[in-house]
Amino acid sequence: METHEIETNDNFNIDEALERLEEINNKLSDKNISLEESLKLYSEGTLLAQKSKEHLAGVEKQLQIINE
Repeated sequence: METHEIETNDNFNIDEALERLEEINNKLSDKNISLEESLKLYSEGTLLAQKSKEHLAGVEKQLQIINE
């Protein structure tokens, strides 16, 4: 299994995260994937989704400040 680490806030790249989420989704769609692998990918995906959500919330706050 390919392992991926979630970057810290300073190094987080939303484009890479979304690309990885797409990869995870495609792998989870494979009927031949093991339960163990599915759980690992699901866990990684939920962490990436949460991190992406937090990142986008920060960007939204920055835009609100700029527009004030």
